[in-house]
Amino acid sequence: MKKTAIIPFILLAVSNLTGCTAGIAESYTVAAQPYRAFTDEDIHSSECRIEFGDEVFVSGQGAWFSSRDIVISEGGIYTITGSYDGGSIVITTEEPVKLTLSDASITNSGGCAIDSKSEKLVVCSESGANALTGSGGDFGVAVSSEGAVLFVGSGTLEIQGSVFSAEGIDFGRGVSFFCEILRTDGGYIIPGSLGIN
Repeated sequence: MKKTAIIPFILLAVSNLTGCTAGIAESYTVAAQPYRAFTDEDIHSSECRIEFGDEVFVSGQGAWFSSRDIVISEGGIYTITGSYDGGSIVITTEEPVKLTLSDASITNSGGCAIDSKSEKLVVCSESGANALTGSGGDFGVAVSSEGAVLFVGSGTLEIQGSVFSAEGIDFGRGVSFFCEILRTDGGYIIPGSLGIN
């Protein structure tokens, strides 16, 4: 049985996508279109593992912990586990990046949970319960990307806040999810909060 997520339609100023928004006009659902083929072979780099806990551990190349954020500067596959409250995953490279979430939770009360410049960002909820929360909860921006965003995986992913992409938002095969993707002058956006799988 497919699960359905009701997405609040938030009145949003395109020129202020990262700011607070207000007002809910209506709620409805639309089936998402399947994403074009994209595999791990498209990402040419070794894997890196990021573990959140009492301390932050990064094993592998391409990422490091800076002040309060995890910075990813190379294309590749990054596996993230554990819970972190207080910073972002900041992707500075334009190369394709896959974030594999495994019982991971990222909350940033001061901005986005994921802020990406990658031309292709894959967010994979590999296993367990995963969550991304941006500043302001339902009225903040949880994921912001200058490139295309693809959501895949067999685990669950709860996103509190909107998802913005300048190039498009899509879902992989097997993801049972319905949502409204709005086309704006600045890109594509899923307003409100959502649950995947």
